[in-house]
Amino acid sequence: MGDVNRTDLKYNFLKSIIVRLDFTGVLESEMEKVLIHIKPFAKDRGFSKYIEKITGQIDLSLVDKGAQESSEFSNKVKRQKVYSFIDENRGVVLDVSNSFVCLTINTVQYISFDSYCEIVPHVAGIYKDCIDFFSVARFGIRKMNECLIEDKAQIRNYFNPEYYSYFSQLEGIDTLQSNHVNVFSIGKCRINHIANISQGQYEGKTVYSIRLDIDAYFTTAEDIQKLLDSKEELLKVNDLIFKVYVHSLTRDFVSSLMSEEYDGGLLIGVERNG
Repeated sequence: MGDVNRTDLKYNFLKSIIVRLDFTGVLESEMEKVLIHIKPFAKDRGFSKYIEKITGQIDLSLVDKGAQESSEFSNKVKRQKVYSFIDENRGVVLDVSNSFVCLTINTVQYISFDSYCEIVPHVAGIYKDCIDFFSVARFGIRKMNECLIEDKAQIRNYFNPEYYSYFSQLEGIDTLQSNHVNVFSIGKCRINHIANISQGQYEGKTVYSIRLDIDAYFTTAEDIQKLLDSKEELLKVNDLIFKVYVHSLTRDFVSSLMSEEYDGGLLIGVERNG
């Protein structure tokens, strides 16, 4: 199959998008300096609800290093105040704090990258203008896709067996979960690629949840600032994620997602764009 463009796909199974910037150098006492500028910006972008909450945050460096021990994570959880701007109609939440800015989109419909890609960079610019010691640490775009299927044997017809597989060498095996994690780099971008199969129940039937989680991120200040300053550079990262996404599927499944007549096949959770 030749190059596939995002506009070629008529269907998707995208569920969540996260655009997140982590940084240092901001005190909680300095947050009012940035909130006074973020609030009118958020209102102009359609965020109609505002709440404050206390939450626990995990040190993302542990995730990037592939830490597995729960105790290792729990030792790095800290409590902090988070200010949330919510657009309930579109399922979009903008969280800001003294250590991160995070845009979360939960959707069953495709949302154009153009409609949200400049929100986090704009808010980052507010921090940069207001806080003397603001210093970026990590910037990432993460997209999570999920669908269901009843017949485990059909998974390989939809998803690339290079990433999605399960133990089947013994008779009578009942697969409960299969998890494949790859961490690789393409140029200056690092990517966490998670391909997960897990058994569960849906409408009284045993089904398998198929999850694709792609997190593309940068950790050097120079590279991060370049992304924050350039929409074109952000679009390149988004295109890179799309290429990894397409490579995670089979050619036949990609062709089906491009078809106007696609009926969902054996998968539950595939939605038409637009």
